[in-house]
Amino acid sequence: MNRTLRVLLTALAFASPALGATDVAMADGKIRFAVPDAWVPIMQSQDRDSESQVFQVPGSTQADATLARVSITLQPVPNLNGFQQFAGTLRSRASGLKDYAPRKASSPTENAYTAKEGPVKQDYYERYFYTGGYAIQLRCVRPADDAKFAAAFDKGCAEVASRIPS
Repeated sequence: MNRTLRVLLTALAFASPALGATDVAMADGKIRFAVPDAWVPIMQSQDRDSESQVFQVPGSTQADATLARVSITLQPVPNLNGFQQFAGTLRSRASGLKDYAPRKASSPTENAYTAKEGPVKQDYYERYFYTGGYAIQLRCVRPADDAKFAAAFDKGCAEVASRIPS
């Protein structure tokens, strides 16, 4: 009985990371939020100045041409001016994308636009947050001409935005 219990506890210990796969922790656990279960983590990077996580969002009919994805990037900043510089730099990079065309954003902390990625026109939605000394960008990218997929993708992106502490 004792051996069986040890085996069971060991199995649970190895399985537990999969149970919390939708929970995301960044900045040494200071920034936490959840993402939809279906999102697949495809990249994580961290250096002294910034940290990023990227998730593929499956379901687009144009998946062979491009990846629908969501990225969360954060950077420590000393104050609100640092946040504004972070957001300004990323907005400036966006405007340099191929066939960049701005769309109407619903608040000053949002950036919406279309651009081409290879042959595919993409819809981009960015939202910026400032919390706990961190500037955060949530960037959602999906094919522009996949209306059926767009509703589910946009809902997931909005859910994540509502879960990022601000």
